[in-house]
Amino acid sequence: MIGAHPGGVELTKRLLALSDVKPPAKVLDLGAGSGASIHCLNDLGYEGVGVDLAAGTDDLVLEEDMTALPFADESYDLCLAECSVSVCGDGPLALREAYRVLRRGKSLLLSDVYFKKDCAPCLSMPGPMTQSLWEQEIQKAGFTIQKFQDETALWRAFFLESLWNDNADAACCDFFKAAGKAGCGYFLAWLKKGEEDGPI
Repeated sequence: MIGAHPGGVELTKRLLALSDVKPPAKVLDLGAGSGASIHCLNDLGYEGVGVDLAAGTDDLVLEEDMTALPFADESYDLCLAECSVSVCGDGPLALREAYRVLRRGKSLLLSDVYFKKDCAPCLSMPGPMTQSLWEQEIQKAGFTIQKFQDETALWRAFFLESLWNDNADAACCDFFKAAGKAGCGYFLAWLKKGEEDGPI
């Protein structure tokens, strides 16, 4: 696949620009993959590490599960989740874990896929992964949505480039076909944890 997610680190920077989070905020990248995003953030002056079940040799990416984070409550200023919540095995639990490790009033920056039709795949969510389901699960976890921005054009480019370069494996191609039938889109979202106690 091209990059770890549509748009690569340039989209990571655009996701950051949606929010009011500035360096030297303490950052946790959930589903960090190769570590490209967390390295980018550290280069920009943030202080962060990532977690991923398939962590390699990168010293900034720890081999940990984003649905069972080994960090204390309220220990981060920012969580970043790019194309990871939908495929982590339990999306609602991942959102709750992000909420738990964030300090009060701090942010989760999220990018992921959604679908426009109810025939949509569920992936790691409890139902067809429509925008309304995302909003429901985000609110259940305790977050408020500050901004929700559609970036479906980037998803289409990601899909086409993957096919053009012949670097999408068979499972991805099957998903792309199902996603097309369900009206797949892509979004960026800035979510905030409240200043008061909420669900954990």
